[in-house]
Amino acid sequence: MRALAQDEERVAFWRRHTVSGVVLCVVLPAIVALRTWVAPAPPNGTVVLLLCAAIAVPAPLLLLAPVERLVRHPRGRLFFDAWEAVGIALVLLFCLLDGGVRSPYTLFLFVLLAHAALAYPPVGVALAGSFVVTGYLAVGLVAGGIPAHDLTLVTLALMVTTAVCAFASANHVRVYERTAAYAREIAALAERDGLTGTLNHRAFHERMQLEARRATSDHPVSLLIVDVDEFKTVNDTYGHPAGDGVLVLVGGVLTGLTRPGDSAGRLGGDEFALLLPGTGSQQAAAVAERLREQVRTAASAYGATVSVGLAAVTSPDATALHAAADAATYRAKRSGRNRVVSATEPTVDEPADLAPVRTALSGS
Repeated sequence: MRALAQDEERVAFWRRHTVSGVVLCVVLPAIVALRTWVAPAPPNGTVVLLLCAAIAVPAPLLLLAPVERLVRHPRGRLFFDAWEAVGIALVLLFCLLDGGVRSPYTLFLFVLLAHAALAYPPVGVALAGSFVVTGYLAVGLVAGGIPAHDLTLVTLALMVTTAVCAFASANHVRVYERTAAYAREIAALAERDGLTGTLNHRAFHERMQLEARRATSDHPVSLLIVDVDEFKTVNDTYGHPAGDGVLVLVGGVLTGLTRPGDSAGRLGGDEFALLLPGTGSQQAAAVAERLREQVRTAASAYGATVSVGLAAVTSPDATALHAAADAATYRAKRSGRNRVVSATEPTVDEPADLAPVRTALSGS
């Protein structure tokens, strides 16, 4: 049994559908009550009016149902199935109280089928239609008073309506699934760099801020800033297609080193980053060294290497994390390139303006 909704848009749809169901639970009994009130000597008038009140008055309480939990749970659809079945049974009961299937209340069965087709999958619509057809025949046989050919005609009409509604439901489901898949694809493209497939600048920084907020002493967050060494020389010597190839290669190595929960991104130009939640400086340094060596080997034909700066935080400070890793990358390039430098490592030629960043980070 599948859940009725897997995403927020579908949950919102079911909230709206629940409201429409409540409206029907109020409007249809109101129509019955109005007819009973104005009709001369309606059969079972008092019982019908009491039944209308018993349905319409408490119906708004259904708005308190935990729709989101129900539609996300595989068995949550049983609530809506039961609601649909009770609605059909009540319409059939009104028909019985009004003299049988000659009652105009049988038209409500078509309304309920249409309502089911707007939300239920084809199988659910078919089951609701089967219940409607079976119930209609049962009322017709029990109450009598209708020629066999008329009973057959309306039964066939209900069967055709069920088939049309099931087809409409299938069509709706197919369109929705295609639209949802397209929306997911667009969302993925919106946060990915078109060349390397890694996260783009915006998406990576959003991910970094989110993970930094979760950082604690037991759950440190490390950041690697990766800069391609002498990238302009690669472009000038081998051409821009070769330069793009190097960027794709670096992006591929970064992606290959990610674990579930890690994030690789291209910050712009020849600068990349790798976010490692739940990873301290020592583990991050090992990852950075593997990254540096894999790029050096894979890009040896172009003589391309990378300088990697790393930093780790145990407090929710994404700005300090990025600044420290960026400063470490600068130091790696200043000290010879093709190397890994940690923000906490001392260096004799560290520029004065970068020392406070490293000190602040090591203090966090």
